[in-house]
Amino acid sequence: MCRKYDSDIIHLSALGNSIIILDSVKAASDLLEKRSSLYSSRPNQLCLNELVGYVIDVGSHSYNTAQRRHMEISAKNTYKRNLPTDRLEYVSIYKHNGENLLSISRWTTVLITDITYGIQGEEAQPFIKTAIEAVETITIATTPGAFAVDQISILKYVPEWFPGAGFKRKAREWNLLRTKMTEDPFRVTKERMAAGTATPSLASIALEKMDLTKDIAQQEELIKAASVTAHIGGTDTIVVTIASFILAMLMNPDIQTRAQLELDRVLAPGDLPTFSLEPDLPYIQAIIRRHQPVVPLCFPHLVTEDDVYSGYLIPKNSIIMPNVWSILHNEEDYPDPYEFNPSRFLDANGRIDPSVKDIGPAFGFGRRTCPGKELAMASLWIRIASILTCYKIEPEIDEHGNLAERKAEWYPGLTMFNHPLPFKCRFIPRSKDIEASLDMKFT
Repeated sequence: MCRKYDSDIIHLSALGNSIIILDSVKAASDLLEKRSSLYSSRPNQLCLNELVGYVIDVGSHSYNTAQRRHMEISAKNTYKRNLPTDRLEYVSIYKHNGENLLSISRWTTVLITDITYGIQGEEAQPFIKTAIEAVETITIATTPGAFAVDQISILKYVPEWFPGAGFKRKAREWNLLRTKMTEDPFRVTKERMAAGTATPSLASIALEKMDLTKDIAQQEELIKAASVTAHIGGTDTIVVTIASFILAMLMNPDIQTRAQLELDRVLAPGDLPTFSLEPDLPYIQAIIRRHQPVVPLCFPHLVTEDDVYSGYLIPKNSIIMPNVWSILHNEEDYPDPYEFNPSRFLDANGRIDPSVKDIGPAFGFGRRTCPGKELAMASLWIRIASILTCYKIEPEIDEHGNLAERKAEWYPGLTMFNHPLPFKCRFIPRSKDIEASLDMKFT
């Protein structure tokens, strides 16, 4: 529609809601960053916020004092420099065990549980199932049009037994799951801090920094909310990104080969990548910058006052949605934008080209930018570099002994996350040294 009407800002109306779509990084920056005092709130997602109970969690709430403190806690305590890099490297490889290196959901939840609560390795297992189930419920609850109550608020008063009120029963069950995911790991962190056995984590660092002259209970609730938000936000997004990366390597063997040649030039046989080598591996950095956004439509903002932009009146309480997919596929910024071409991010000397726009819009805008961006990028870098060091990603072999067709298909529906449909591939250890260190057999 933006192309049809040759505009980077269009207005839609649905069930009385005023919806503004922003189709360029300029429009998104002008409004969400330069006028952030007006555009930093969120529309009320009634099912998720009121019925399920994510009142100050998952970045879905209004921008107020609690939200500002929540973002501050997350931002200050999830930077890579606040957590030893060997922890990230250790958890990412997970004892160099091949099964865990390739178990994307398992690795991600182990990593996020460690970073958020300091609960490591096998100790994290009881919390993994709960986290994955909770993320699935949030994905469902935030799918546009999934629940009529988000558009017709009076439905929240309908009793559970009433025909068509299945959403109320789901919300009650999901609320119990949210409570379990929020309270249990946080309690473990506090118990370990009291016993002197806690390891550095978002929760423990924030608890140590509490102002003892102010309301302790209130501060703990904010830390708890920030922790569960990081736990949720870092789970599905990283899983989807890693799955997309694996599919990209399957579909682009020449790019995979080039990346592995770069790794082989830098690493000794049998070694695995570390963060100290990141500057020497620019092509790996470029692969991570591929513009396949996990969230194609940025989480919606809400304008809290009437505003005027480029001659257009933007009414108060309009829902503002940056079209991140379109922004990261802008032909002026990225020639041939639908081609997977990591080299577009490199200069003539093979280093990262600072003049090429990075994937910043994928992490949001203004005061609602993801506070865990630095940690997410570090996690992706060490994970992707490790997989490429250890394995060659190849198609499956069909029943006739031939390589199966390379095929990439993406989920066709409108959901919060942009993810590929299930696909098959083979992970072939790249050397005897790697195979021995992984200590497992493959079929």
